[in-house]
Amino acid sequence: MATAKTNTAKAKTAAKQTTATVENAVNEAANAVAGVFDAKGFEVPEVFRSMAENGVVQAREHYAQFKASAEDATDLIEETFETARDGVMDLQHKALDAAKQNTDASFDFAKQIMGVTSVADAVQMQAKFAREQFDAFVDYSKDFQSRLTQVAEDTAAPCKAAFSKAVSAAK
Repeated sequence: MATAKTNTAKAKTAAKQTTATVENAVNEAANAVAGVFDAKGFEVPEVFRSMAENGVVQAREHYAQFKASAEDATDLIEETFETARDGVMDLQHKALDAAKQNTDASFDFAKQIMGVTSVADAVQMQAKFAREQFDAFVDYSKDFQSRLTQVAEDTAAPCKAAFSKAVSAAK
């Protein structure tokens, strides 16, 4: 959990640094272009000047779109990992609960088998215990499968939503 949050924080910091670097580069390029056009004794035709200004405006617009897309992707990844982490933790807790129940049942069986007076009773008790454990395992497996399916669906939901949004935006 701490590693995911640390990696997320590092990714956000790297994204902010990249954003600042790109913004500085765009501003420097704009200033350089403006400096060339403001040079004394050098007259650039209005057509070229407007083309250069339009290019800078378009570059800024495209950069803003790229930045927004990158932030959306980062948020999507964070949400997906958080959902997956929560789901896996729930599955781990369920597995531990099943292991505890199995251990408790085994100890109870060991106590009961110690009080048996005949081999026939021991065999009958062993068969009953095996059936109960098998039934418990089947129930646990069904529950685990349904929870695992739910975790997979919940983890994929943000990606599905983002994909649907991208497809509808592309139309």
